[in-house]
Amino acid sequence: MSTHEPSQHNQQGFVILFSILVSSIILLLSAGIFNVVQKEVVLSSYARESQRAFYAADSALECALYADVLGIGEPPATPFTINPTGSQVSTFDCGGDTVTSYYLEDSGGTDGYDYPYVFRYYNSYGQGGCAYILVEKNEKGTDTTLIETRITAVGFNVCVDNTGAYSGPTNVPDFNDPTLLERRLSITYTQ
Repeated sequence: MSTHEPSQHNQQGFVILFSILVSSIILLLSAGIFNVVQKEVVLSSYARESQRAFYAADSALECALYADVLGIGEPPATPFTINPTGSQVSTFDCGGDTVTSYYLEDSGGTDGYDYPYVFRYYNSYGQGGCAYILVEKNEKGTDTTLIETRITAVGFNVCVDNTGAYSGPTNVPDFNDPTLLERRLSITYTQ
């Protein structure tokens, strides 16, 4: 009866197979951890970009509200009037920049508001973000002394100038950017 002892060569093959198995398990665990970390980084960047879009909308809403309530247009009056003459264009200062609002003469208004105005807002202090603002006015009921106003601001996180470049005032949303986010705020009040 002969005893057969395992050869040194067979044991080395087992060690290599075992080390490949352990390496594969560690690689799979590392790939899973990397996947989770990558998703967390993307999620946190979206939260930051969402905040930038929100603040652009909030700043624009405050700008329109300030211009309407305090009447800072030229001449000193609200740039958003009832019964405007023709295609009214008004300029006023907002956030350190001159803003131009336009009366949408042929739009007919929306939701019972007869006098819609629009303007674009951007933050020239390098904070990023830009916004479109819609200011709608209407006389309330039969009492022509009360004016109901609705301001809607739509803020964006990624903006470019009118030519699509990243130089100069960044006042137009970059609709080609896959990270573009939009946040909308609205306020209604009666004066």
